[in-house]
Amino acid sequence: MTWLAELRAAALVGTGRHPVPQPPPELHVQSPDGISPEESLLGQAALADVATRAARRAVPVQGGQPSAAPLDDAPPAAGDAARLLELLLTQPPVGSELRTRLVADWLRLAAESERRVPHRLLPALFTLAETQPAVRDQLEPAIGTRGRWLQKLQRAQVTEPLPGTAGDREVTGADALEKLTLLRRTDPAAAVERLEAEWDSLGARDRALFLGVLETNLDARDEPLLEKSLDDKARTVRDAAASLLDRLPGSARAARMAARLRPLLSVRGALRRRLEIELPPAPDAAALRDGIPPPPPAGEPDRLRRLDTIIRGAPLDVWTTAAGRDPAYTLALLDGEPRIIQAILATAVLRADREWARALLALRADARLLSCLPAEEQERWLAQHLREGSIQPVALVPLLRGLPTPWGPDLAGAVLELVARKEGGYVAAILAPVLPAALPAEAADECRRLLGRSDDDASRRRVLRDVVQYHSFRQSLTEAFP
Repeated sequence: MTWLAELRAAALVGTGRHPVPQPPPELHVQSPDGISPEESLLGQAALADVATRAARRAVPVQGGQPSAAPLDDAPPAAGDAARLLELLLTQPPVGSELRTRLVADWLRLAAESERRVPHRLLPALFTLAETQPAVRDQLEPAIGTRGRWLQKLQRAQVTEPLPGTAGDREVTGADALEKLTLLRRTDPAAAVERLEAEWDSLGARDRALFLGVLETNLDARDEPLLEKSLDDKARTVRDAAASLLDRLPGSARAARMAARLRPLLSVRGALRRRLEIELPPAPDAAALRDGIPPPPPAGEPDRLRRLDTIIRGAPLDVWTTAAGRDPAYTLALLDGEPRIIQAILATAVLRADREWARALLALRADARLLSCLPAEEQERWLAQHLREGSIQPVALVPLLRGLPTPWGPDLAGAVLELVARKEGGYVAAILAPVLPAALPAEAADECRRLLGRSDDDASRRRVLRDVVQYHSFRQSLTEAFP
């Protein structure tokens, strides 16, 4: 048994059952006299760690010798700024969630100040970014030229396929998808032109996958390719095209869906007016092409599913035209039709239709609807309902968690009023992951005041302490950058 194996055995079963070995002669060291077996084990474990680290050899980089590390033009963050980042990366004085937020804040402040991460801290930063998307999303441009060089080396070791192995096509496809995604963000028209040019050379799987890229910056210029895709042999491609066309109320498919929906709607009743909806007939060839489900091989057809498909594809103004008034009045005529309202809600969310979102929010507190509104309007809506108590606070928590941060003073005040109530500790605990960054800096004083009062709710005290800690540390970060 080797020396290292002997050490492991002694550490595993204990020095009372396995003797501690002596260091090998080639290391030219000897355990001091008079120490206990336990001390000898710990000392040799430290020695083994140093010896194994020193004996490691560099792993060759795939693809040959890497290029030399380039120079960085941007100056490094220095002084307190560098010390604070090192503290967060190596000995964080806060919990893991606050640490992640503060490192992301550091990277934003560095970018604004045109400073970069000191080279010695890049490995620790990249290690944290591997598991924390909030940090990974803020790496650029603060990591500088040297950081990008180091990232490229790391990716080469992780993602480059071994010569002669299977899977090269998958890697190539993923690379093409990433490039198309980036192009779509910066030049949407060029992205769809490139996809059209390569369309006939793509397999069905890639056609459906690449078509999904068009969801970013989707507009009327994408309609010709989407219409063409409705005739694709692969169902996955046809379904992807139909889902994207659902987002374009001005498209030709939307007009065809409107023509199918109008005859199904009628307002009836003298004393109590209602908007009644008939179920659609069996689809013809044109309806099948537009994505309306075909009849099943056996059994009754799901006509409600057909209706859902038509509703999602048709413009929402078909409903207001049939009702003769605005969305709020139209929804009142649909009272007692939850499935229809749900289909309309899904359509309004797909198109981020603000007028319909406002009307639907009067019926349902749905985070997807709230996200359709401008941030300031979202905050006003939430602050109003928090103070009125018209909706259970727990139901509003998912909406609060989805808001951009930091919140404005009115919403922050309404949330702290809720947290300060006797039952507010539960809400505070649910909001714990977002509250420190969501509350503005001026709210920290109110949190200190709440901490100063007698309170036996441990969850509430912990969240309030996190808020105070976060803003205190963030103030230090702000002052550290010029």
